[in-house]
Amino acid sequence: MKTRKMKTRNMKTRNMKTRNMNSHICRSIALLIAVSVAGVWSSLASTEVVAEDGWGTLKGRVVVSGDLPLPTVEPIDGHPDQSICVVNGEIPNDDNIVIGDNGGLRDVYVMMYVKGKGAKAPIHPSYAGGVAVQQVSIDNVNCRFVPHAVFVKTGRSILLKNSDSVGHNCHITTFNNEHNVNLPSGAEVKVTLDKADKVPGQVKCDIHKWMDGVVLVRDNPYVAITDGLGNFEIKNIPAGHWEFQFWHKSAGYMRALESGSYKFGRRGQTAVTIVDGGKLDLGRLGFPTKFLK
Repeated sequence: MKTRKMKTRNMKTRNMKTRNMNSHICRSIALLIAVSVAGVWSSLASTEVVAEDGWGTLKGRVVVSGDLPLPTVEPIDGHPDQSICVVNGEIPNDDNIVIGDNGGLRDVYVMMYVKGKGAKAPIHPSYAGGVAVQQVSIDNVNCRFVPHAVFVKTGRSILLKNSDSVGHNCHITTFNNEHNVNLPSGAEVKVTLDKADKVPGQVKCDIHKWMDGVVLVRDNPYVAITDGLGNFEIKNIPAGHWEFQFWHKSAGYMRALESGSYKFGRRGQTAVTIVDGGKLDLGRLGFPTKFLK
């Protein structure tokens, strides 16, 4: 009898140990699966977008259509610094909307849009740094920010300068960045903008209220700003399928852009295909002046 009871107790003990061991193994397997899944998701979130081999160029021209807006002068008249702020004895026009003689619209931002949280485009070596990367600067000239629109990659500096004989102030405000710098005559100060923005922000002078400019901060370097003729060009774009957005301070996302070959979405985006060694020309992109505010 005692022997039978002892065998029964031993069997129960072995069964309990087996259950405990199985439970431990199950928990360990579940933990390994959870860690593996988390690692996969983390890897996917940080993986760069894979492009086809090679690099190409995107170019085009933005022009306005319709009646040209009447120019307005800056509200300088009567200001104590008026003698410094006039150009050749004349009060300058507002520079938020600048249209060339050929109808080209200046200061349109053309920006690569990469879909997917954490997705990144491959970066060409020419954008990695060194001598080829020029210092971005904003100068104060005749109470104007020159240039009016700039782009800077995250982590790089903007050189703020004052070439006027009066004091100025550069107040940079974007969605994710802010700097407020006083600039005596002849001063130079570098500031670094560390966080990327979806759209450009503004530069203001708190001393001369009419002074304003535009600044964009992005992680990837595939951005262009149209020149005085409305032309833009972005070199060394990774080959593949991409979207680019068009934005202007007086229009926001340029969803109303007109093209015979390309369609634009509500955020001013259009799809393009870049091929290795190719130069994709979007041609003439028309923008009705009624959408410029």
